[in-house]
Amino acid sequence: MKRWLKNAALWVFVLALAAGSMALPWMVCQGYDRELFAQPQPRPATDLDLSAAARENDFVSQLYERQSLLGGWGEGWEPLEEEAAAAAVENAWETLLKLMTLEDLPDGVRQTVGETLAESGRGQAWRDEMGFVRVRLGDVYLITEPVSGLPARLAVYGPADAPDDPLALLEEWRALLGVDALPDWEETQTVQTGATELRSQQGRLRLQVCAAHEAFLLEAASFS
Repeated sequence: MKRWLKNAALWVFVLALAAGSMALPWMVCQGYDRELFAQPQPRPATDLDLSAAARENDFVSQLYERQSLLGGWGEGWEPLEEEAAAAAVENAWETLLKLMTLEDLPDGVRQTVGETLAESGRGQAWRDEMGFVRVRLGDVYLITEPVSGLPARLAVYGPADAPDDPLALLEEWRALLGVDALPDWEETQTVQTGATELRSQQGRLRLQVCAAHEAFLLEAASFS
């Protein structure tokens, strides 16, 4: 009888130990959960962050959706096959010719783009899952938005002069993009060398021109 009680007590101890070891991870996780949920969590961006006018603008809403889905311009690109790439390059030529009509575009940039169009019979092209297209023609890179076909980013590498009036160039480009109807555009400070920037909080959109380090950049991008 004593031996049986001793064995029973041993089994009870073993079971209690096992139960305790199983409960320990759960208690630790509970502690981590309490700490996690006590911290403020970032809210995913939605189109409700845009004003009604911004949501109705294809260029603005497409940029915002892409930023929410894919992030910056360096992500999400897949190369196009030959026929689709040729069509994308042809469209890029037409868009670049439109950009060259901007009166405040620096002469050096205009000359580089013109020479590139004259010399480059072919180019490379990529598309992301939202339909944005990126084309490279020599040292000229262009990204266009899929619904309107408007330019979202122009990068020209090599010696590039700065615009005489960066704000005037941004205002011209803003009109070309059809986003000048947003009423709250303001110049914003930027720490980037050689950069001038306008922002619209209602459209969660920034327009930037930058000339530095032998590169010229004209860019539209969303922010959260």
